[in-house]
Amino acid sequence: MANKKGKVPPKVTGLSPNQGPPGTKVTIRGENLGNSSKDLVGLYICNANVLLSAEWHSPSKIVCRTTNCKGNGDVIVATKSGGVGTSTVKFRGLNIIPGPLQEVAIWVDEPMQFEKRIGTVNRPSSPLHVGNRDDPLGLSVESPLQFTDEELQKMFPGGSGNFALKTFEPVWFLIENHNATSFDDLKAGLVHLRKQSANQKTEGPQSFIKTNLGTFMNCQDILTTIHSSLMEDEVTEDPDTKAPAALLESLLVECDESAQKIFRKILRNKALADSTRNALNVLNRFKFLFHLPINIERNIQSGEYEVVINDYAKAKSLFATTTVTVFKQIYEEVENKIVQFREQLRKRLMELPSTMDEQKKLIKHLVELEAPGDPAWDCISNQQIWLMSLLHTCKDNHLQMGECSITAEQTNTQMIRIVNDSRQRPGAGSTPAECDVSDGKFSLPRKVLFLEELLEILQETFPDFCKLGQAYFNGNIIIETSGKPMKIDTDKAPVFKEMSVDQGLSEQLNTFDKMVSEILKLLSNLVRAAFLPESLSKLPKHEQDKYGMWNEVTHESASAWLPQCVRKLRSIVTTLSSLDVPSAALENLNDLITDLRVHCMVKLFEEAADEVHALSSRETWQLQVDDSGGITSLPLLFESVIMETLQHLHEVVNCAWKGETDIFMDYDVQQKAVALCVQSLNAFSTTLDKLAFEGDNGDDSRVKSDSNNYSQSVFFTEDTQPSVEQCLVIMLSNCSYVSQNIIHQLKEQFDKHGYPKSQEVENNALESYAELDEKIFEAYCEQKIEPLIGALEQGMYAGNMDWNDCPRPTGVRNYVKEAVMKSIAIHAEIHAIAPAFLMRVMTEVFTALAEELSRLMSCIPKFSQNGALQARLELSALHNSLSPYRNAATSGSFTEAISVIPDLRNEKDKIYLSELLNRYKSEMQFQMMCFTDDS
Repeated sequence: MANKKGKVPPKVTGLSPNQGPPGTKVTIRGENLGNSSKDLVGLYICNANVLLSAEWHSPSKIVCRTTNCKGNGDVIVATKSGGVGTSTVKFRGLNIIPGPLQEVAIWVDEPMQFEKRIGTVNRPSSPLHVGNRDDPLGLSVESPLQFTDEELQKMFPGGSGNFALKTFEPVWFLIENHNATSFDDLKAGLVHLRKQSANQKTEGPQSFIKTNLGTFMNCQDILTTIHSSLMEDEVTEDPDTKAPAALLESLLVECDESAQKIFRKILRNKALADSTRNALNVLNRFKFLFHLPINIERNIQSGEYEVVINDYAKAKSLFATTTVTVFKQIYEEVENKIVQFREQLRKRLMELPSTMDEQKKLIKHLVELEAPGDPAWDCISNQQIWLMSLLHTCKDNHLQMGECSITAEQTNTQMIRIVNDSRQRPGAGSTPAECDVSDGKFSLPRKVLFLEELLEILQETFPDFCKLGQAYFNGNIIIETSGKPMKIDTDKAPVFKEMSVDQGLSEQLNTFDKMVSEILKLLSNLVRAAFLPESLSKLPKHEQDKYGMWNEVTHESASAWLPQCVRKLRSIVTTLSSLDVPSAALENLNDLITDLRVHCMVKLFEEAADEVHALSSRETWQLQVDDSGGITSLPLLFESVIMETLQHLHEVVNCAWKGETDIFMDYDVQQKAVALCVQSLNAFSTTLDKLAFEGDNGDDSRVKSDSNNYSQSVFFTEDTQPSVEQCLVIMLSNCSYVSQNIIHQLKEQFDKHGYPKSQEVENNALESYAELDEKIFEAYCEQKIEPLIGALEQGMYAGNMDWNDCPRPTGVRNYVKEAVMKSIAIHAEIHAIAPAFLMRVMTEVFTALAEELSRLMSCIPKFSQNGALQARLELSALHNSLSPYRNAATSGSFTEAISVIPDLRNEKDKIYLSELLNRYKSEMQFQMMCFTDDS
């Protein structure tokens, strides 16, 4: 509606929000709110002018911020074009007490009644209810207060739960407002409080000033007005008349001079009395400082270090910056005592060995005393040097010691320790009595004792070293001893796997990592010098000497102890892994274990081969024979040697944990393993060859069978020990048994234990034993067949036999019978030792006889009728006697022999030949029974 001048006044019809504390941003909507920002000449909310903060957007929208508005009031807009307007809505100004950390651009009235009416959140006067103030932790009230004001005053004398007061007690506040809040919610509230503080720091004062620029400008205008008014008072029409400010100043000066004249003497006496009284009060009040030097000495002597530190901290806070001469002198004496105390603590910190708890306490004391430098890092560096010196000392002691052995009294304990893998061992530097293997005592190699002592030193000292470093880099080395957190040296950096490392830092950030690596590298090289000196051959000579030259001082073998050494090293690596030692630092130990595993495999297989070679001296020629053949104890001893070796190496060659290096993945190691397996299997063929052709060095031995388990037994007494031929048969049987049974079983064991190319090993071994079998067989046949063949020709021509002029035959001549009897002797020898070879040997014998007879018959120029009859009779007799062993070759030889003999022309000669042959069979029936079963 237009006014009298025809202008339409502004009209406010909407507010957003319609209430709020001072500084609230309000959007005003209505009609005719001005044509532009210049047209707007007034804006009032609850009678407070807010024009300075107004932002004109359109004739229907204005945005502004409230000032110190109180209660309900209209929102009035005044414009040049429309005059003073009206409002259909009201704004409610909230009067609140802002938070202690909240910045406001208004004058805040804090009546005393608020301080007197501090209560719980459930009381009307609670700060959280006045003006709907938010909880600083951002939490809601969980339960009502369970304590009265009197109880809280007793718990916190002089304190208050109001965080707007200087006597604010946080615990009081939590009891009042959050006595039922969970610990997790309180931690979330702490995070909320820190976030709010961070946001306020991020926004900064510039943002606050920018937001409340109008308020600051208003204050500036008021101050300018006051200053102008004062300046106007000084300008008067009468130059002799003093300005009000100057007049006031002169009156105050005169008043002060009069007061000084009246009360000067009284004030002087009062000052003297106060001085005397103050001096007496000082002596009584600061007796703590005057007695502090002697108290420090007493407490240090009694070990009350905490009391010394607390007294020093108190004295420092009170008198460090004093200008009183007496106090300065006493405080300097205290400082001298503390300097001496620091040196004493530092000296104790550097003394090793000591427990980690003791070291942490000493570090805590030095940090609290603000000792120069970094005591914790100095302790870590000193401990590394000390640990490395221990390893070198251990090496020097063992190199200088004589052979370290273990007496029979210590044997049982030592063996139990080895089997159970315990940590107990003889003390370093001890020199047990000399041992005698024949009395059941054994000698423990110095290298093994050296390794065990090295690992024991590492196991006892290295974990504390790592944990101390971890606590240092975590920043809780002091917290763990119930002290205040220490300040970490920024030149150091965390090196453990679970800590993040800035990749942009310099090499000094890995200092501790290098310390750990140096210790483990030293340990690795010391062990290599003792067990794997060839692996250090690439190092300069002076470095090799630093790690020790074991080959120059000892030649004792430690091969049997190598699996135990590998087990010990693996145990140490497992322990170090649990300490979160960096994987890069463990590489030296992992490489050492891999090399030692390969070395252990090589040594044990070589020793196994040597032991197999030495089995020749253990041959007793005790033969056990069954239907298929007989063997001595050597094949089973050979199998047991290889099986024991594989059992000892099972843990060594296989991976102990996931991720450990598989030694057989390396091609060179794989080829070496194949060669070692072949060497150990072929070693027994060499042993059999030696026994077959060289004998057992003439030692008297006896071969007998076990009558309880075998159907036959062979006994060799001192007078009838095995002949050369019998030795050949026995070794042939052993060779056959090994190639047919043991080699395949060992191949399966190689597969079971994870060895590579076991089929290649088996084929190579079978080839070697096949060659030996053929060699022994040929030698035996040569020993037996040559005499038999040589006797045929002599027997055939005995008595000047002439095949063209001979009497009528009366029977088979003796040379044929002798050949058959010798064959029976061969058969008996083979049957008694190795029945399985009967067919093979007798076939070879029959073949040789047949070939020789064929040759002899072909050499006869002419046969008479009687000679033909005699030749056919003898050939038929021999052929029938050895018929179970004939084959194509023997049949061919007999056919060739018969073919050169004239045929019998008359029937009487054929009948006569048959009669003589039957008579021979009847006479030799008992002898030829030995060949019956073979057929």
